[in-house]
Amino acid sequence: MKIKNLLMKKILLFSVLLYVATYSQKINKNQVYDKYLKNGAYQGSYYNPKYQKYLDSALVLLPKDPYLWQQKSMPYFKKKQYELGFLALDNAVKYDDEYYTYHSYHAFIKCIFEKNYTDAVNEFDALIKFYPKGIIMDHSYYFYKSLSLIQLNRLNEAEENLNISLNLFKGNIEPHFLELFYMGIICYEKEDYEKGIQFFDKSLKQYPKFSDALYYKAKCLYNINQPDKAFEILKKSKEFLSEKYTINEDNAFYEDYPYQIKSWMVDNLIQQMGVVIKQR
Repeated sequence: MKIKNLLMKKILLFSVLLYVATYSQKINKNQVYDKYLKNGAYQGSYYNPKYQKYLDSALVLLPKDPYLWQQKSMPYFKKKQYELGFLALDNAVKYDDEYYTYHSYHAFIKCIFEKNYTDAVNEFDALIKFYPKGIIMDHSYYFYKSLSLIQLNRLNEAEENLNISLNLFKGNIEPHFLELFYMGIICYEKEDYEKGIQFFDKSLKQYPKFSDALYYKAKCLYNINQPDKAFEILKKSKEFLSEKYTINEDNAFYEDYPYQIKSWMVDNLIQQMGVVIKQR
């Protein structure tokens, strides 16, 4: 009987301690964020070694907090240490919320940072089943799926998905200039140059100094035997690119987006077109 009572007391004590630990974790979440993020990791750079130490300390207290795991992953991706980043981000996905917040971030990283486009397509497909109008980093899941399909040269599928993205919020939100730009890219790759020009013009209507759209518009014009007009537009592209008018997504600071141009690309094309024009 004494052994049974002792066992019951131990079970009761364990239950109380478990309850207190769980309750303390809940009420101390904001305190942990304040101490280790606001007044710790966020006081310095992502690249400061202390950043990871603060996150590790916070995760000791809140090991199942997906936000902390995601915050731990970010500096690795920005330093192109993708494998280390996914070790942390996979845990954020493991403890994700009902809205698949960290699943969508995981898919975004696969597309824009790691450039593992097959995985990105598969992950966005899974997300679309639950949230067909889902948004990550200001764009629809269909948008990033389309970018991935472009990079896999699955152009018809890319066009289909980008069309869905363009019409996803029709009547409420104007299509984004990047959506229009990438639709132009699809047309360019399918050698439908005149249609490509139409989409680049629509993109440029929103962002008149968009050097990337001007560059590919020039290539389209050149391919339909309008080299003089193409050459003039290409010179504008060079000018605006030198002034940093390019893809202006926040993460474009860390990673190139598909078909994002570089100055050497513009210079080479100017030289090639110049030679052709002189030889006429």
